[in-house]
Amino acid sequence: MRAKVAEHATLFYQDGAVVWDDYLHHRQFAISETAELLCRKFTEFTDVEALLAPLGEADRVALRKVLDELIEAGVLIVEGSPRHDEERRLLAGWRAWGPSARHFHFASRTLADASFQGSEEHDAVLDAKLAAAPPPAPFRSLGRTAVLLPPLEGSPKWASAGLLDVLLARRTTREFGASALSLTRVSELLGVLAGPSPVRSRIGRSGTVFKTSPSGGGRHPVEVYAHVRGVEALEPGWYHYDGLAHALEPIGVAWGPDEMAAAAGDQDWVGQAPLVLAYTGVLERTRWRYDTSRAYRVVQMDVGHLSQTAYLVATAMGFGIGFTAALRDELVERALGCDAYHEVVLGLSALGPLPE
Repeated sequence: MRAKVAEHATLFYQDGAVVWDDYLHHRQFAISETAELLCRKFTEFTDVEALLAPLGEADRVALRKVLDELIEAGVLIVEGSPRHDEERRLLAGWRAWGPSARHFHFASRTLADASFQGSEEHDAVLDAKLAAAPPPAPFRSLGRTAVLLPPLEGSPKWASAGLLDVLLARRTTREFGASALSLTRVSELLGVLAGPSPVRSRIGRSGTVFKTSPSGGGRHPVEVYAHVRGVEALEPGWYHYDGLAHALEPIGVAWGPDEMAAAAGDQDWVGQAPLVLAYTGVLERTRWRYDTSRAYRVVQMDVGHLSQTAYLVATAMGFGIGFTAALRDELVERALGCDAYHEVVLGLSALGPLPE
C-alpha cells in the first residue's frame, strides 16, 4: 500500500496545537507531534510497508497504528482509493492556480448541510450586534482640507443616453486623448459612482446605505481614490473621495506615468490616463455584519459591481475607460496610506477622453 499526505489541506499552529485544516471538507482537528513528523515521510506516494520494515516490532506496530488513524482521518490518502480519485479531480482543475487559490475557494464554499439564518434570527443577531458595538461608518473622511466638488444638479445631457445603447457601446479603452477632463464631469462621475443615492440617501441603523451599485447587505466596503493627472482645476496627485461630503481630499502623493504604470503591472496605458480611480475594500464594514469567510467573496463581487457602473457612466459621458486588477498592491497601499490588514486594494479604472 502506498500513501501520501492529502493536498486539499494545510497545517497551522494554534494554542499550542498543530491543526489539520481540511478545507475541502470543512474539517479541522489537532494532530499529534508524532503524526506531524510522520507526515513528512509522505510528501509523495510512499510504500508504507517498505518504510516500516527497518523498524523493530514495537515501533512498527506503534507507527502503523498512527498511520492507520491518519488514513482513516483523511490526512493520508491511499493510492487508487476514492479519496485519491477525488483529489486528482480537484488538482486537475486547480493545480495551476496553486494551493492558496483552492484553499480560499473551497474554504469559503458552502456545503450541502450548511445552515442559514431565518429573517427573525438574522434580525435578532443584528440587534445584538448593534447593542454591543456601533456599525462602522459607511463613508470615510480623512479629516483633511478638501476640494469641494460641483454639486450634482438636475439631469445632465449624458444621462439621457439609452441603457441598451450604453451597454452596447461599452468597451475597454487603452488609449486616451490629450485634452483635460472637465471637473464637472469628474464630479458627476464620482457622485453617481460612490456617493449616496439621491433618492434613498438615508443611512440605516446598521450602517447600510444605498448607492447606484449593489453591495452585499448594503455594506458598501469599496472606498474610491482618484489619481489626477489631467483634470481641469485640480492639482495632480492622489485624492480620497469623501462620498458623503462630495469632496476630494488630497493625500499628498503625486505619481508620474512611470510610477502609475509600475503599480498597474507595467501597463503603460494606465500611466497615460488623465484620471485613475483606485478601489479598496474596507473589510470591517462587511465583517461587522457577516462573520463568515464567504463574505470576503462578496467584497470581491462588490468591486465588480462598482467598476461596471464606472464603465457605464464613463461610456455615457463619451469617455474611454478600462479596468485592471493586475496590480502591485503594495505600491498602491503605500501611496494611499492603506493598512493592508484592514483595507485591501482591489483594482483600478483608468479613464480619459477618447483618442481623436
